[in-house]
Amino acid sequence: DGRFIVLAETAGEFSRKPGEGLLFPGDPVEGAEPVSFLLETDGGYQPTDMAQLPDGRVLILLRALGLGLPPFAGRLVVADPADIRPGQPWPWQLFAELDDPLPRDNYEGLAIISADNGPTDSGAATIWVISDDNNAVLHRSLLLKLHWDPDAQ
Repeated sequence: DGRFIVLAETAGEFSRKPGEGLLFPGDPVEGAEPVSFLLETDGGYQPTDMAQLPDGRVLILLRALGLGLPPFAGRLVVADPADIRPGQPWPWQLFAELDDPLPRDNYEGLAIISADNGPTDSGAATIWVISDDNNAVLHRSLLLKLHWDPDAQ
C-alpha cells in the first residue's frame, strides 16, 4: 500500500531485548518520517527477513542461536501492518517452527509468490525459505518450499 516496514536484528544475535521497527508512511528516500514500534519475540529470536503475503499481512523469518548442531533455530510468524501502533509491540502469530521434520539451519532469506493473480485470488501462495552455508563446514545451503493456504487451520 506504499508504506515501508524496517526491522532490525537489534543488539546482535544474542540479544533478548525487543527489536525496534520503523513504519514509514511513504518512501523513506523521499523524506517520509517513520513511526517507531517494537517486535517482541521469545527465546532470543531475531528477524532476518520479511515478505508480504497476498492478503497484505507479512511473514517474518526469525532466527535464534542455540547450543545444538546446527546451532540455529528458525520460525515463521505472521503479522498485520494494520496492527502497528507507535511505541507498542507489534502482535504476531506463529505460522511454523523450522524444526523437525524440516532441517534446522541458518535460514536468512524469504520470498513469497502468489499462487494466482486473478480477480478471484484465493490468497494462496508459495513460500521460499533459504539458508546460506556462509562458506562454513557446519552450514549448508538449503531451499525450503512451503505452501500458504489462508483458509487452512
